[in-house]
Amino acid sequence: MFDSDWGLRDFYAGDEDPNVTYTIILVAGQALPLAVVRLTGGVEEAFTHELRWEPSTLLSRVPSEPTWTAKPANVGYANGFLVEMVQVVRARTHLSEFADYKYFAYFRQTVDVLDLRKAHALIRRPEYYGDQEYMGHNTWEDTDRPHDVDRGEDMQGDYVAISAQEAAEFRQRLDAWWANEALRHYVITVNGNPAAVAARSRSASASVQEMVFDDDKGEFAPGELVSRAQQDPIAAAEEVPYDYAVRVMAALVCFRRDQDRAKLTGGYATFQRQVDVLDLDSAIGISREPVPESEGVSLPLTDFEAYRLFLRLSLRLARREARPVDGHYYFAVLDSLRDAADAGRAVSLIRCPADSAPRWELFLRAGEWLPTSGPLSLVTKPIGAADLHAIAARLSGETRYFQIVNGEPGFMRFIRWSPAGEATREHPDAPWQPCDVLGRWRREPAWTITEPGWLRARETGSG
Repeated sequence: MFDSDWGLRDFYAGDEDPNVTYTIILVAGQALPLAVVRLTGGVEEAFTHELRWEPSTLLSRVPSEPTWTAKPANVGYANGFLVEMVQVVRARTHLSEFADYKYFAYFRQTVDVLDLRKAHALIRRPEYYGDQEYMGHNTWEDTDRPHDVDRGEDMQGDYVAISAQEAAEFRQRLDAWWANEALRHYVITVNGNPAAVAARSRSASASVQEMVFDDDKGEFAPGELVSRAQQDPIAAAEEVPYDYAVRVMAALVCFRRDQDRAKLTGGYATFQRQVDVLDLDSAIGISREPVPESEGVSLPLTDFEAYRLFLRLSLRLARREARPVDGHYYFAVLDSLRDAADAGRAVSLIRCPADSAPRWELFLRAGEWLPTSGPLSLVTKPIGAADLHAIAARLSGETRYFQIVNGEPGFMRFIRWSPAGEATREHPDAPWQPCDVLGRWRREPAWTITEPGWLRARETGSG
């Protein structure tokens, strides 16, 4: 069946070509299109869930497929569907609660997500609220880019999930950019000993012309060291390759930490290579004493660094040791990273099947799990049977707060649930009214039910 009636859809303008037409093939009961078909003259191509354009004969099959609907679209609407397909399929494929990191590519323009080569920034997420952007030189800095997109503060840009392999390749491209297009690197020596690393912009119009690596903070900051070193009789500034500059940066960090060891009372992080010390989060272990050199590189830590690293390593260990319980993987939902060492502090429970694509469910009470969204915006920790039963027993006796949406604009319900019953209200100042809404979820296949931390904090005053 062919149809050209469009409702409210995402639209990303593009160049209209009179020789090119687009058709969207939808399947009844499926939110995502089967394909976007592009007809250039007499040549038919389809963009499918494989996320690439391929030769196609789909249009000729439409009349014989009763569940298919084909809708013509201009380039703007076609781009909207292409973007949606890329975002959804990539999220399904690459977002895992068992990986050390979720990786994302950020784009300055949403429609650019169709071409990974146009990505502007590489972002990793060890846990929600912990996003970090790769800044070259084996260093990462905290970033709000994904949250700015999610909150609508960045209306032009967007981001998509990418694989660990794609992240590694993107990182190599960024390193090459820093090395060959952005900066020239210098090692500053005093009496022949490396004392600092500086970098000068290759662009005369750059707002910052020179930066100096701060081996205490582990990042570059504006400075003027190269010219000063060239004028100092006991100093020198030698231009060096990017990789060599990074190795010297790592050596300077180790030297500074060794000098400050008496003040660094948090223990030691263990790294596979010295260059890894530029990224504290890449540590493979933590101990009270340095490990033998044959087992890795040890770096003294502050108490705060040690505490955060211990929590992240706890999460990673739980992810690697996760095993199914009665055919499902179970996850404790935590308020934040600070609860990672104690799954008993979970504020919610979610699960997904162990033998199929994730279909996420939220624990309500014994024997009843509600359909929920994926945990992209949650801090989760895989748990075993003992933690599962203990957390479930506790949650079954607590007052909890749920949100229900069904994809329709304006539809949202807030539910307060306790063993004594449930209640709802229209807005925060209205009184709670008894209801029986959650019990209807089996008859409402479009519902998505979540247990958001912000709602719990608002209603209990714990935020």
